[in-house]
Amino acid sequence: MMKADPLKAFFEADAAPAVDPGFRMAVMERVARRRFQLELARAAVAGLAVFVALLLLRPLMLSLLLLLSTSFQQVLLVLGVVALAAFIAHKLATDSVALPGWARRLL
Repeated sequence: MMKADPLKAFFEADAAPAVDPGFRMAVMERVARRRFQLELARAAVAGLAVFVALLLLRPLMLSLLLLLSTSFQQVLLVLGVVALAAFIAHKLATDSVALPGWARRLL
């Protein structure tokens, strides 16, 4: 006796199953989790690279800073703070993070 073909039996059944929203959500959750893990790993590696670069350049930067005058040191400090604030504002404005209304008005 021949076995019934399961694929043929599936196609001979009534109607095709409806789209399962639970399955779609589970798949989307796994994709989002994987993307988040990749972004987190990329950010960690970039942060570690910047930390190591600053650690290696620290003696050179300290000797250069000691050679500069006090007023020029203050100017460099202010420029550094402004550059950091501009970078953070640019990052917040260009990322796809939904900011609250008050934050969007500030940017």
